[in-house]
Amino acid sequence: MGAMPASAGPSAREPGAVGSGVPARQFALLAAQLLAAGTVTEVLTHVALAAHRLLAVVDGVSVTVHSGGGFRTPVSLHPAAAELDQVQYDADAGPCLAAARMTGPGLVSVDVDEAGDWPVFARAAARRGYGSVLCAALAPDPGPAMALGALNLYFRRPHGPVAADRDVALLLATHGALALAHARALSYGVVQHGRLRKAALPR
Repeated sequence: MGAMPASAGPSAREPGAVGSGVPARQFALLAAQLLAAGTVTEVLTHVALAAHRLLAVVDGVSVTVHSGGGFRTPVSLHPAAAELDQVQYDADAGPCLAAARMTGPGLVSVDVDEAGDWPVFARAAARRGYGSVLCAALAPDPGPAMALGALNLYFRRPHGPVAADRDVALLLATHGALALAHARALSYGVVQHGRLRKAALPR
């Protein structure tokens, strides 16, 4: 099991990873989509879809966010991913929660058969045929605040994510976290504006 800070040095990239033409275009497209997104759900959906496009070997994608003192999965591209997220919420333990509770950007990567600290999650993942998971904290900056959530990537094979996948996951999570913080700020501003207008109406 490994929680890896974002400050780790650059790793070798495989063909098609960040730094080559195709993913660079994909990230430019993602940035444009995130800027145009009007809601939190739209932001997270774009990030999840980008993960599915950029990581050919990923078998399940979901996003965890904090919600009312707990956690929820507002976006999932695969039913089993959402089910495994919920297993972790119910147990209050697992890799996606470990990532969501980080302060600053970072990754949690673990093979299911080595997830001894999370036995409930490990059993559930193995029953569903998953061999490894990579979770990236949705942290907009390296400050002391807790991450906004986590991008969860499930793989059928053990040792699923390679170094280039970790690079991509971290970049996706950073893009998503910045856009998520922006979307939440806009939503809050709209609500406050509505309250002010309502308060200003003659009674």
